Amino acid sequence: MSFYVARASRRSIPSLGFSIVELLVAMAISLLLLAGVLAIFTSSRASYETTDRTSKVQENGRFALDQLSRQIRSAGFVGCARQPTYVSNTLRNTGKLQWNFLQSPVMGYNWTSANTWTPALDASIVSAADKGDVLVLRVPARDAEPLRLTADMTSGTDDLTVPNVTTGVKQGDVALAYSCEAQAYFYVSGFSGGKIQHAATAGADPANASANLNFNFRTNAEVIPVQTVIYYIRTSSGAGTALPAGTTSLWRQVGANAAEELVEGVERMELEFGIDTNGDTIVDSYQTANNVTNWGNVSSVSIALLVRSLQPYGSDLDKRSYTLLSQTVSAPNDRYLREVFTTTAALRNRIRVN
Repeated sequence: MSFYVARASRRSIPSLGFSIVELLVAMAISLLLLAGVLAIFTSSRASYETTDRTSKVQENGRFALDQLSRQIRSAGFVGCARQPTYVSNTLRNTGKLQWNFLQSPVMGYNWTSANTWTPALDASIVSAADKGDVLVLRVPARDAEPLRLTADMTSGTDDLTVPNVTTGVKQGDVALAYSCEAQAYFYVSGFSGGKIQHAATAGADPANASANLNFNFRTNAEVIPVQTVIYYIRTSSGAGTALPAGTTSLWRQVGANAAEELVEGVERMELEFGIDTNGDTIVDSYQTANNVTNWGNVSSVSIALLVRSLQPYGSDLDKRSYTLLSQTVSAPNDRYLREVFTTTAALRNRIRVN
């Protein structure tokens, strides 16, 4: 009897585990869930990469516009709202673009065809890339603080007496001495003990042709370092190595210094100049550089930049055309992200030059 019960009891124990059908169903459900997770991950990654590239393009574009507009607004600073009676430039080679501070505070070159700009591009602007205008500004040195004269000059060759500080003006600067009566551009040949020297100098530019400022500046006149700054498009220094061949950037050249790469990925820069023809401070028309007949009438500058991502992305081709002011750029047909950035900046220091 006990043997039978034991056998009956063993027969009543159910089988454990999954059947093959159950396993197949579970695997199918797991694969569906995994496919969904992979699809979400792929979509999220693509969205992240697109957002990342777009944000970098926008960051580069905004930074470039900020640099340009800040310096346009400061162009032509002379410390007084009216044209002074006496203006001099004692620098050597004043016919050169970098040292011709008596020229208009803003000017430009319009790209018209392969390797051709109108007016003809100055020889000091090297390696400018096609399809990019060139902007020239005459501005105070960035973040410069003027120094105020503490004593009168008795002759145009006297040193300029200012507070004995280490900021503001330094030896090797090109500087502007100014009051509402006069302006004088000169090379700072030395600065010590609160004395700014402007002796005639030899050697490489910048240098003084004469030590005479041609005006006796009085106490409370001021001195500030000034620069000629040139912005243009040029092939990136990393193109062909870290960046795809043909990548261009916005470059900046200050005075006689070598040009420096400012913003990568800037493909094109278009400029139009606001012309005030009757002196009422209202822009009457916007003209490209090749149509400006009097740079002294320019009171504002419109800028359009076409900025692209630094690396190609995805498989979709860019088939859009882009409008930069009055110019249209045809569809690039490549895999880069692009965006147009536009602004207009007024010359706050403009003095009408006829």
